[in-house]
Amino acid sequence: MQSRWLWLAIPWAIFLILAAGWSAYWYGLSIAVRERLEAVAAREHVGGFKLSIGAIEARGFPMLLRFDLSDLAVAPLDEEWRISTAAGALHVQLFNPEHVIYEARAPIVIARPDATSTLSAEALIFSVRLAQGAFAQAGVEADALALDDPATPGALNIGKLVINLRPDPRAEHEYQIAFAAEALSLPAPVRSFEGLGQDVALLRAAIVLEHASALLENDEGDTLGPWSASGGRLRFEALALNWGALSTTGAGWGGLDEHRRLRGELALPIEDPAQLFRALAAGPGVEDEARQALTLLSAAFAQNAEPFT
Repeated sequence: MQSRWLWLAIPWAIFLILAAGWSAYWYGLSIAVRERLEAVAAREHVGGFKLSIGAIEARGFPMLLRFDLSDLAVAPLDEEWRISTAAGALHVQLFNPEHVIYEARAPIVIARPDATSTLSAEALIFSVRLAQGAFAQAGVEADALALDDPATPGALNIGKLVINLRPDPRAEHEYQIAFAAEALSLPAPVRSFEGLGQDVALLRAAIVLEHASALLENDEGDTLGPWSASGGRLRFEALALNWGALSTTGAGWGGLDEHRRLRGELALPIEDPAQLFRALAAGPGVEDEARQALTLLSAAFAQNAEPFT
């Protein structure tokens, strides 16, 4: 009889030990993360930026670790701009605390001296993952994203946005940027391209940021100077754009010259140039001479039927 009770007690004892250990781990991790957040917010600045957090509340025991945050704000020390939001949640992966996810739970306000914009979305998530203390990956994902500036008509709307950043495994000090935006609605027609409309079905890019470490060599507030001087540039390994009558895929590169002017090369073959020139000619702001030239180009490419680069 005593042996039977012993066999029943052993599983319960193991369960209680594991539960106690897990509880200690959860609360220990939550205290450590909370203290880290409070320490960062209390510092005078972090990398030239000031972060403030109104309240921090740990939630989710026992299976999740989430920190509900209120009244968040970040701004550079010169206060040239300020980003703030009323509420958000920081999710910490219990089995990999170096992976954190921030979930926006209120519109994000971007205040500048000349204007104030509001960023809102049905879902907006930022993530950062480290590997043994070194940066491994960061990303942004949003559904039904809207950027609205009350001082200007219209708003930029994006049905789906995905941005990922990670070190390029092929070369040291280079980073890969993957960008994809679907179902864009521009706030206003683009000058000289009114014929393409305000709806962009797809914009996608695979970019390599060369000499990325030079961006951290901030010389008296000059971020781009050391990067440009080191030969830094953006290498567009793949580009795709589907905007009205314009459909193209290509590649190229871009950077800054010694006078901070844009320089680079892009090869973007246009699949149907006749349709593109016809759409541009139909734009409301096109002058008569330009309209005639575009119409002639459309007719010429319609006969040739060759892609245009």
